[in-house]
Parts: sequence; structure tokens; C-alpha cells
Amino acid sequence: MSAKQRYSKAESAAWTGLLGNVCIAAVKGGIGLQAGSKTLLADACRSASDAASSFVSLTGIRRSRKLGAPDAPAPAVRGRTEAAAGVMASILLMIVGLEIGISAIRSIAEGIDKGPSWQAAAVVVLAIALKELFFPVKERRTDLYASLAAIVGTGGAALGKPLGLPVLYYFDPAASLIIVVIVFTSSYRVASASVLRSRSYQVEPADMNEFKAAVQRIEGVITVEELRAREHGHYVVADVVISVNPRITVLEGNEIAKRVKYFLMKRFSHVMDVSVHVEPYDPGYPYKSNHDPNQEHIPTLLQ
Repeated sequence: MSAKQRYSKAESAAWTGLLGNVCIAAVKGGIGLQAGSKTLLADACRSASDAASSFVSLTGIRRSRKLGAPDAPAPAVRGRTEAAAGVMASILLMIVGLEIGISAIRSIAEGIDKGPSWQAAAVVVLAIALKELFFPVKERRTDLYASLAAIVGTGGAALGKPLGLPVLYYFDPAASLIIVVIVFTSSYRVASASVLRSRSYQVEPADMNEFKAAVQRIEGVITVEELRAREHGHYVVADVVISVNPRITVLEGNEIAKRVKYFLMKRFSHVMDVSVHVEPYDPGYPYKSNHDPNQEHIPTLLQ
């Protein structure tokens, strides 16, 4: 799979997570208020936290793609803006989660005489089914514990009335406290990821020289015309312009470019992607070629 295909696949998954979690959070929040379920309100906050996480992932993917393009460098100001947005969203979710947690503790202390309706449990089950069908596996795994707590909380509390067991009403606020802890953990991770993804720096000159020396040693490369690399979090994206023998075929030129790309990614494990551009070597004026245009020559690699 090419780098472009990997980026497209990852970006599609991030968009699915972002839009899907926003819709799920809105539905859970509305039904939670209507059904009187603190568990569902906390779970809505957790879905909003998942949406914030997807937003951070999406911005990181799009910035990574731009870092690999020679004509579209990622602006540092924009990176700081995205980081600030992720941190602000995380703080807001923590505040909302804290309010829900305090309300749940107050309900437990004062006593509960009524449980939520079955609508709350039905919405949780529907949300789980939608995520199983349309969401990435990684996100479904992180969602498991919160979903189990939500099902136990809403379902157990809804059973309190038909079974004549008022003690089951406490399942709802108790489960909401568990989900609030998960919300705090998730929000902290989103804030941390936002800050880390905003750190996009130029690679140190010493490392650039090492990259350039490695490319220069590859068979078929005459000179390294240009080499640019940027750190993005814990990995590096590089863009290389090399010159080759102008008499070789296009196929040979592509083979040299592939060798450059795979050698750099294998030699330097932190290099995630390399874009290689091939140009014909031109010694320039006043140098003249001793090539006789009337004589046929077999293209060979120039070393």
C-alpha cells in the first residue's frame, strides 16, 4: 500500500470517528435528559471525548500529508491553533464530566426513588451496534469498558421498577461515576496528543547531513539536489530531489528513486515516509558534453 493510500485510509477512518461520535453524543445527550439517566449523560460526554480524539487524529494525518509535499509545508501557527482547540475541548469535557459526577454523588447521597426508562438502555445498545458495523476496530476496543458500564447502569436501573427492587436504581449513578473516570482519562490523552502533534520541527542539520550522505552512496544517484525533512511527533517525513544520468530510461530512474526511498526508511527507523523526485543531471555551462548525437549509446548508470 502506498503512502497516499495509507493517508487516505487513515483520514477516512478519522472522519468516520469524528462525525459518528458527534452524532452519537448528541443522541445520547438528548435521550439521557429525557429519560433521566445520568449514565447516558456521562456516556454522551465520553462519545464527545472520542470525537475530540478523532479530531486530533484527523489534524495530525492532514498535517503529516502536507509535510510530505514540497509545496505545502505545515504552518506552525495553524499547528498551535489545532493544539489549543484540542486542549480546550478536553478541558470542557472534563468540566462537564465533573458536573455529572458531582450530580451522581449527590443523587446517591440523597436517595433515588425512580430509575431511567428503557429508552436509555436501548440507545446504548444501538450505539454499540453502530460502532461495531461502521467504526474502526481500534476505537471499538477502547469503547468496550465504557459501553459495558453503560449497559449495566441503564439496564440494571430500568429493571428496578418491574422487579420491585428500588436498590437497582443506584446502578445508574454508580455506572455514571465509572464512565466519568473514563472521560477524564480520555480527555487527558486527547490534550496530550494535541500538544505532541503540534510539535513539528525541522530536523537537526547533523541528521540532515547523515540523510544526505546515505542517499549519495546509493548506486545511480549522481548528486542530491535538495533534501528536506521535518519531525512530526516521533517520526520524520522527508522529501528528496536527486539527479541521475540523463541517458538512462524512465524505468531505471524510477528504480533508483525506489532504492532511495526504501533505503532511507530501512536505514532510519524513525523515517515514516520519503518522497523522491528524479531530475536529469546537468553539469551546466560552460561544460559541454562529448556525446555524439549521431552515435547510439546504451543507457547506463553514471557513477
